[in-house]
Amino acid sequence: MSHPSMTGFGTANLDCPVGRLALEIKSVNSRYFEFNPRLPDEFRWAEQRCRERLQQTVGRGKVEFRFSLFRTESSLSKTQINAASLASALRLSHEIRQDHPEIAPFSVSDLLKLPGVLQESELSQEQWIDLFDILLTQALSHFTTSRIQEGERLLALITDRINQIEGLASRAESLIPLAIAHQQQRLADKLREALGHAFVNVASPTAEQLIALEDRIRQEVAAFSLRIDIAEEIDRLRSHLQAARQAIAQKTAVGIGKRLDFLTQEMNREANTLGSKSASTDLSNISIELKLLIEQIREQVQNLE
Repeated sequence: MSHPSMTGFGTANLDCPVGRLALEIKSVNSRYFEFNPRLPDEFRWAEQRCRERLQQTVGRGKVEFRFSLFRTESSLSKTQINAASLASALRLSHEIRQDHPEIAPFSVSDLLKLPGVLQESELSQEQWIDLFDILLTQALSHFTTSRIQEGERLLALITDRINQIEGLASRAESLIPLAIAHQQQRLADKLREALGHAFVNVASPTAEQLIALEDRIRQEVAAFSLRIDIAEEIDRLRSHLQAARQAIAQKTAVGIGKRLDFLTQEMNREANTLGSKSASTDLSNISIELKLLIEQIREQVQNLE
């Protein structure tokens, strides 16, 4: 099984003796499973059946479920008028008009809507259950296919962003030695200038004093190099990218959306640290690009189960 998206859509139609049945299922992302059925009152018995079937395939997502019954020409041809009920309706209408002449007379359409006036084809409860299950199976099949296709599209986008991040990480890695060397030289020059002022009034510094000066400079440069070295951040970022690829490759993995969401948080942490330690404009720009790509991944994984 592929990794489905929480966004999906499925429909099904079925003709039966009483008309045409129509079922529509659509879903959007949500932290939990939410079921919003829209069923006519006479079909409320089907709500629990729908919920149970959906929960077998949907782990997270807000699902809207709409069922309708449309009277077709063939079903209407079998519809008859209940003469007794119609007579009772006309009598009541006449009595009402006598007491309240300001009320407009009932139209034919109004009369046909009154309970019992029309005698329509009837199905047993067992027949309704069989028809509903057939319709539900068809709609769920389309719905599941839709979610899987959308999930594959999202994963293709996420994989593309992962590849771009990998490329930026390699680019940053290649810039590290030059950036560190450049910053080391700048710091060494500043330290020599600053510490050199200590010997302004000294006619000729001793060899020991000069050695101590250079040792101090080397210590400061070494400590500074550790502070701006981003090799560890790059390694951890690559580790998170590898974990994301493995999660995508495991087709039967459950909860990939939450897993990838966690990994994007970890990736963003490394990108932020890389930006704070950047020793050049190029590395700062790479940090910004990384965060933009990671945010794009985070937006996409919100739609995965």
